[in-house]
Amino acid sequence: MTLTQLEYIVALDTHRHFVLASDNCFVTQPTLSMQIQKLEEELGVKIFDRTKQPVIPTEIGASIIAQARTTLREANMIKQLISDQKDMLSGELRIGIIPT
Repeated sequence: MTLTQLEYIVALDTHRHFVLASDNCFVTQPTLSMQIQKLEEELGVKIFDRTKQPVIPTEIGASIIAQARTTLREANMIKQLISDQKDMLSGELRIGIIPT
């Protein structure tokens, strides 16, 4: 399971259409579909019901997607922490002056 796969299932849940979700993720539709299918195989459950249009999550899929949203939000927080730390000045500053 990768963060990218989680991004793909969140995008598909948001757009409810494979082509729109793949466009949003800047990948081809077969790539998005294949990665979601790999995730489903790894987890051993179907996340989406593909027999209906628009595509809708299964009952367990809705729970997985909710957790994926939380996980992605937390992953972004880690990136934000790093960004904030890089922008922050820290350390010791010494200033020398002459007595005149």
